[in-house]
Amino acid sequence: MKYLQTDFSSDLSELIKMTEHSFSDHCELLLSEYADLFVKRDRKLTIEVEKYGKDPFIPGYVSFISVRIKREKDNIKIAFPIWKCQRTFLGIQLSKYIPGSKVSGELITFENAKNVLKEFIEDHLK
Repeated sequence: MKYLQTDFSSDLSELIKMTEHSFSDHCELLLSEYADLFVKRDRKLTIEVEKYGKDPFIPGYVSFISVRIKREKDNIKIAFPIWKCQRTFLGIQLSKYIPGSKVSGELITFENAKNVLKEFIEDHLK
């Protein structure tokens, strides 16, 4: 779900933190469920929530689920975004303020992503 800077509030900040925490708990659950199955197939599964930045409403802040599957000859690494705050101008992402640019954020809901995450892991277990 996309949020404009005018939507940024303490309630949204709390929702972001709760969503990140829910994903963190879910990652631990998935890891406990699938890690041994990957080991039996000579693979290693790592799932964790990563964050860059301190304030979720400052452009550049991003939180995501990092899934790594290490195999004998290659590695698979994918990131599922949770929250991303960015500054844009005419649809182009910016790193600095330009007059007329807008700050927005996008939050993925836990319910929408947990099944996709599980399917991705199960597909790479085969």
